[in-house]
Amino acid sequence: MQKEILTELEDLRDETEFIINNQEIVENKHVENYLRSFERIRNNLFNKIKLSNKYEVNEQDKITYLNDRYSATVENDVLKIYIPEVIPKYKNINNCAYKNIMLNVMDKTKEYKDLFNKELVFVFIKVVENQKNIDIDNKFIKPIVDGLVLSKVIADDNINNMFYGVLGTTNKKKKPYTEVYVFRGEKMLDFIKNQIEADTK
Repeated sequence: MQKEILTELEDLRDETEFIINNQEIVENKHVENYLRSFERIRNNLFNKIKLSNKYEVNEQDKITYLNDRYSATVENDVLKIYIPEVIPKYKNINNCAYKNIMLNVMDKTKEYKDLFNKELVFVFIKVVENQKNIDIDNKFIKPIVDGLVLSKVIADDNINNMFYGVLGTTNKKKKPYTEVYVFRGEKMLDFIKNQIEADTK
């Protein structure tokens, strides 16, 4: 394992040295590529050493993927999840982005384990962006559903346990975000109707 970690660090060192030593030719695209590599390597290192804060450290020194701006609440048998970012498109998804969303959804919903047991549930995903035209069919929603399965809010993501829908809306006054609602399947029609009516007011 140590050899693998050293290899990752050597790769990062080489890319860091390139950025530092070639400032006169470095462009934004180089910086963006470097940041992507940095995040990929960081993610790989976390996976390899199974970092879970097992050793005693100060609270502020803990390293985690989790984002405190994510939240989950239950009201009237509806689980609502707030995701403070837009779900990425299929073509833009990477392992880091996938795990970030999945692990945060899992963490915020784990207290609602077995909420729906093995019932058929509907997962309603509402994507709010600043732009007018949203290609909602390009959104990659799998990390949301996988997070719900990992937290055992839903038993599985097969057709016997869940189905889903995605709604895209525009709000230029707020930063982009995503809301997820999970509830029993028989409530689907009334819930969607209420959502559409609220968005068109």
